[in-house]
Amino acid sequence: MFQQDAGLPAGSGQTDAISAAQRHVHGRYDRPFTRQQIVAEVVETLTSDSGCGIVLVGDHGAGKSFIAQRALEQLGEDYLVVQVRGSSISSKLPYGALSVLLNDLDASHLEHPLMVLRGLTQLLHNKSEGRSIVLFVDNAHDLDELSSMMVAQLSAGAHVTLLAVCVDLPHVGGDIMGLWKDDLLRRVDLGPFDFSETASTLNHEYGGRFSLTAARALWSASGGNALFLHSLAREQIKLGTVVRQDGVWFLGNGPIALTGEIRDVVKARLNRLGAGQRDVFELLALAGAVPLQTLMRIANPQDMDALQERALIRVSHDHPPMVSIANPVTAGIVATVVPPGRSAELRRRLTAVLQDSDHEDAGGSIGVAWALDCGEQVSPEVALAAARTANNSSDPAAALRFIHEIEGSEATAGVAVESAHAHISVNNDESARRILNSMDDSVCKELPLAEWTALQLLRAELDRRSVAPGADARARLREIAERLAAEPPEYRPAVESAREQLRLAEAGLAVFQGRYADVLAMTDGVDTGDLGSESRIVTASLRCEALAVTGNVIRALALGKQILSATGNVRLTDRAIREIRGRFLLLLLLSAKFREASVVLDETYASGDPQPRLGGMFEIVQGVMDLHAGHLDDALSRLQAGMWQLRSQDYDALAGLATAACAYAAALQGDEETASLLLAELAQLRTRAAWLVERMTRYFELSGLAELGQRATSIRALVAESDSDTEASALASGLLFLSAAARLGDRQVGQKLGSLAGRVTGQFSGLCSRLAEGMRESDSEQLLGASKDADAAGNAVFARDAARKAVTCANDAGNRIALRIAQRAQQSLDDRFGSPKNGLHSLTTSTLTARECEVAVRAAAGTSNRKIAEQMHVSVRTVEGHLYQVYSKLHVASRSELKDVISTPADSARLG
Repeated sequence: MFQQDAGLPAGSGQTDAISAAQRHVHGRYDRPFTRQQIVAEVVETLTSDSGCGIVLVGDHGAGKSFIAQRALEQLGEDYLVVQVRGSSISSKLPYGALSVLLNDLDASHLEHPLMVLRGLTQLLHNKSEGRSIVLFVDNAHDLDELSSMMVAQLSAGAHVTLLAVCVDLPHVGGDIMGLWKDDLLRRVDLGPFDFSETASTLNHEYGGRFSLTAARALWSASGGNALFLHSLAREQIKLGTVVRQDGVWFLGNGPIALTGEIRDVVKARLNRLGAGQRDVFELLALAGAVPLQTLMRIANPQDMDALQERALIRVSHDHPPMVSIANPVTAGIVATVVPPGRSAELRRRLTAVLQDSDHEDAGGSIGVAWALDCGEQVSPEVALAAARTANNSSDPAAALRFIHEIEGSEATAGVAVESAHAHISVNNDESARRILNSMDDSVCKELPLAEWTALQLLRAELDRRSVAPGADARARLREIAERLAAEPPEYRPAVESAREQLRLAEAGLAVFQGRYADVLAMTDGVDTGDLGSESRIVTASLRCEALAVTGNVIRALALGKQILSATGNVRLTDRAIREIRGRFLLLLLLSAKFREASVVLDETYASGDPQPRLGGMFEIVQGVMDLHAGHLDDALSRLQAGMWQLRSQDYDALAGLATAACAYAAALQGDEETASLLLAELAQLRTRAAWLVERMTRYFELSGLAELGQRATSIRALVAESDSDTEASALASGLLFLSAAARLGDRQVGQKLGSLAGRVTGQFSGLCSRLAEGMRESDSEQLLGASKDADAAGNAVFARDAARKAVTCANDAGNRIALRIAQRAQQSLDDRFGSPKNGLHSLTTSTLTARECEVAVRAAAGTSNRKIAEQMHVSVRTVEGHLYQVYSKLHVASRSELKDVISTPADSARLG
């Protein structure tokens, strides 16, 4: 199919058939690359003298040649590499792939296979000059029969060690296949990149973190194929679809463009298909998916089998089974290169065998789009259904296209609803509001109850999103409730359906506004054991948040896991699953359940869902976890990528939260300039976000300000925010604010913290209780225990601050042994954060004066008293006096002991 295989990045092939293996020939891949472990396995096999070698099996573009080349580069000068390459042309010629070697043999050696084998063996022996020989066979599936036999004989006779790459093993010659069947040839299958491999290779190859949205868009579009991935990435960067800012990459407003190099590759692949196979391939590209039985009425089953054997198409396990193209980027490109006349002919062939019930709906919204491309008329009902499907699948552009095809669309409620939904999904609230306002009030009052309710609920959503003073979503919902109460009894079924939607909207608004007591009252009768519909799952998710914020964290997390499990059994809209997942992740961050959050991330990434079903929380949650764990370089790059991505596409109003978390990470790292700039930008970025998002944003903002030196002001603000939340029964967020105030140095809040922690369940409240008790009792051992537990839970920030408290308590108590233990624990945690000022924090704020600290750092670095006096422009006696105070306060007796306490180099401390 392809004349050239592609590696992880595009590798350069060897031009000589015989060459000495070179270690990193071009020096390009000294940096890490994806699947290095597989390269190591290949090298180990080639150098172990066990078996005949190894064969790499994978689809075109899976990275086989790249991995082979990287392995060969690591063999060094003790190995001779002999390369042969199969091709569609050479496969038709006897010894075609080996012709470059056979040219060096006398013509008499070509009369019989045994003579060929003897000649090749002697040739290679002479060329090797005592070195081991690795025979690298590229495109082994395209070897002619005689070449395959020679390769197998050379390998079996231990004259060479074989490294072969092929698309599939069944198409490799029987002689080579026999080596594998006899366990002499090791097989390694290379599947498509999973998401983590995709993100890793993008980050390595293009230098800089890719946002989750950008990486996932490229992964989805490429189907994990390495060739497609790099062709796409290069093209998107060139077109400006993927943008670089502050060293990170993010996806702009436009979709992935299937143009340039990748388009040429796919067209070449299409041209190599037989006529019948091409018919099937093009039809599926245009239709999206076709029932298996329907396709069998159109296409030759042998053509379908051939495409399926080559993994070009796939058959689902749905009822009925559906056939589609395996690689989405291939489907997208093929659909755009089919000429209009041929497209119309394929459409006629399909519709001729469709049943009347699904005549115009084959392939869902993709099928409707195809019908419109072919100039067909679709009924308003079909167009509206396609628009609804497109909206549910996060494709507002397609939804608006379908709506445009409906004559008189502005006059129908259903069309207005779907139009407004499409505009809201791209944050174009003003257009959505205009569409709804264009509906005449008198006409609206005459609408069926279901349509009128849908319109009013959309108006309420726009009111919720608006910052205008007159926008009152609660009043809008009360209007709906009043009309439903006035409906006559004969409309009861419609009224009950509308009331269910209303209850969900009321609970959603209450969560958005932080009225959690109202949420619990509204959802008190919800049967969380029956989560068989979208509305029930979303309602349970809202109750889950209310339980967590009001203090019942353990019950909330159990319900959250139950909800996530239920989402796998119910067909949910993109918006619903995005909200459910994002809400649960936010609750895990609120309750400091970082290990559990990591599990959710791994499971979700493995699902293969596109980014619209993940949402903005996935952009930043790993960065927040890295921040708390003390992995600040990773945290900052992830949060910067997420921040820029959310500034470009922010469906969930999370840009402020991303900016605040990014500022906090920069402050922890000691980058005060970046942190200050981000905090200054925060006020300008804030949009109307959900209450809990606003509280988490405020928490990171105040924490960042404290790290920047505004400690006293931040502590007062943290206590005030905690009091406000606690008064509103938002105990979990109140505990978060109060714990930060206590950790930052306010001993007076210790008793208050213990009391509040007792009203909240869960692991984090337990840590807060231990912190409060340790502060109250001035118990360094208790504080170190809290520090150790926090670190084990992935919360190194909490652990660091608890260790600092332990140092202060041990120092105040004059307990020299406890002080040493606490200082070592603190130093270990401070070192993890890497900021120069972290290592001296407790000394400068709790134990030593700034001048004493300066002398201590210089003395610990080995500087003599006289040199210190010269550097500080003071007398030697003054230095000696400061050192006396340092030794006394830190309970040390010598410079060596002082060095154990202060390991931060003098030139990295903030002196003067």
